[in-house]
Amino acid sequence: MNSFITAINVVLPLLLLVSVGYILKMRHFFSEVTLKQMNKLVFSLLIPCSLFKSIMTSSIESVIEPKYFLICCVGVVAMILSGIVMGEKLCDREDQKGVMAQAIFRGNTVLFGIPVVSMLFPNESIVLTTSMIAIFVPIYNLCAVVTLQLHADMKTDLRTLIISVLKNPMVIASLLGFALKLSGITLPTAVMKTITEMGSAANTIGLIVLGAVFELPAISQNLKKLSIITAMRLVVWPALMMAIASMLGYRGIPLATVMVLFGAPTAVSSFATAVQMKGDGELASQAVMMTTAVSVITIFTWVYLLSEWNLL
Repeated sequence: MNSFITAINVVLPLLLLVSVGYILKMRHFFSEVTLKQMNKLVFSLLIPCSLFKSIMTSSIESVIEPKYFLICCVGVVAMILSGIVMGEKLCDREDQKGVMAQAIFRGNTVLFGIPVVSMLFPNESIVLTTSMIAIFVPIYNLCAVVTLQLHADMKTDLRTLIISVLKNPMVIASLLGFALKLSGITLPTAVMKTITEMGSAANTIGLIVLGAVFELPAISQNLKKLSIITAMRLVVWPALMMAIASMLGYRGIPLATVMVLFGAPTAVSSFATAVQMKGDGELASQAVMMTTAVSVITIFTWVYLLSEWNLL
């Protein structure tokens, strides 16, 4: 019962925020121009601040075992490739291929994963979880930007693609964060607090905007794609990676980290990224909505099974 309540307490606020956005739209609270401006704010400023803060405040170099890190790296690469292949094979429209790919490999690990692990281990340090997320979130973002950029304009040459990727706000924030982290340079407290406050607003505003642009009747048009995204994101990859990690002897926080790294619902920021890079925003918003809703069931199931088998 505690496991179920934990999952509900993590996921329900996300669904409620999306519902707020949807209700505000139905009451004509937002104009189309306002929604586009809010989406651009989330993509260009708030999400990059969140990424930068995560990197700067993690202890990457001191807590990650090389073998564990290698296992996760191989899994992440395989998951990214599976998303790209699925997008190419199952989507006829160019603006959906990159969207489907990122929906499969880009999880909501910051907003969803960290609270889940914190609630499972309230009296223990979860620096391993935050450090792994700080490493892999920029990788997910970079791969999402590249994939979406390729399908936004199939004539893009390599030089143009590289420039476009490097100009992406999330990539800039990640590179700057790692550069400062590795150099040992610390920013003034007031500056870091400002960045933290802006980053903390990313998920709230992003979820409200997501609800405001969500079109419920259109789900039937993408039901097959959404079903595959949900299965891959919430069942196939977490089951595979947790099985591998547990067979190699990982328990507790390391195993829970694998669970959220590979089994969190699709990242809220994937919607903003898709819209800004001319992907199918409708499919992107539906993927976030469906995986978030279904994750209540899947996370409860994973936590229950791992607890029953004495793996947590």
